[in-house]
Amino acid sequence: MIYTGNYKNCKGDKCVSISGDKGKGANFTGQSYAKLAPKYNFWKIWHNNIGIISEEENTRYYIHEYYNNVLKKLSPKEVYEKLDGCILLCYEEENIFCHRYIVAYWLEITLGIKVDEVRMLDNGTLIKLAKPEYLRKMLLEEMNK
Repeated sequence: MIYTGNYKNCKGDKCVSISGDKGKGANFTGQSYAKLAPKYNFWKIWHNNIGIISEEENTRYYIHEYYNNVLKKLSPKEVYEKLDGCILLCYEEENIFCHRYIVAYWLEITLGIKVDEVRMLDNGTLIKLAKPEYLRKMLLEEMNK
C-alpha cells in the first residue's frame, strides 16, 4: 500500500519526499524519490500563472506537463514496488491541488489499487483524508488523449 500526505501531517521513516527540493523547505531529512518530482521548467510556468489564467486552465496545463514529462516515462509497477509501504510527501495542505494527488490517481488508474491521503497521529496511526476527485477526471482525460 502506498499513501500520500504532506510534510506537516506525516513524520517517520516510511515517509518519502517527492518534491523537487526533497523537502528541504519543510526541514525534511528523510529519503526522497526524485523521479516523481515535477520538472522545474513547467512548475515555474504553472506557479507564475496562478491568478493570471483560470485555475482550471492552469491545473490542466500542469497535469498535461506532469503526465507527459514525468509519469509517462515511469513504470507504475516499478514505482509501486519501490515505494510500497511508504507515504509520498509534498508541501500542500490536504485537499489542495498538488502533484502527489496526480501520482496517487495515476497509480490507482494504472494498477487498480487504492492510494489514500493520510495524516499520521503521534502514535503512528494513519487517518484517511479526502483527495480532490476532480483531479482524477482531469488526469484520465489527459491519459486518454
